[in-house]
Amino acid sequence: MNPLIITAASSILATVSVMLLIRRIRHRMRTRFRLAELIEQNQYEYMILDVRTAADFAVSRIAGALNLPAGSIAENLPTEKMFEPIYVYGSTWRQARKAARLLDATGYFNVTCYGAYRGWKGPRDTGHED
Repeated sequence: MNPLIITAASSILATVSVMLLIRRIRHRMRTRFRLAELIEQNQYEYMILDVRTAADFAVSRIAGALNLPAGSIAENLPTEKMFEPIYVYGSTWRQARKAARLLDATGYFNVTCYGAYRGWKGPRDTGHED
């Protein structure tokens, strides 16, 4: 095979990979900003779903989040809020994405995968009373 074709194909593949990575980073940044803005305004109906373990949730969480561990999400889906925006976060981005896809596949609208909790910079609740 011609080395020029291989070089061109590699260059195109690298460019597309970088473009997809930039798109993913921009989406995550917009989602973080949007969620922080919703919490700050406190005037819209939305749900923040924490799919981490109950022990992690008890230590610290995003302000106003509900805990529904990823292992039990299928049995405990909140059916009364199917049309409200739902932001899902977990211990890892992969865990949150899996839960968001499950919600999306079961008929929920406006499901957004926030990603990993460790990236949250906004208001937090802790298990301790201040």
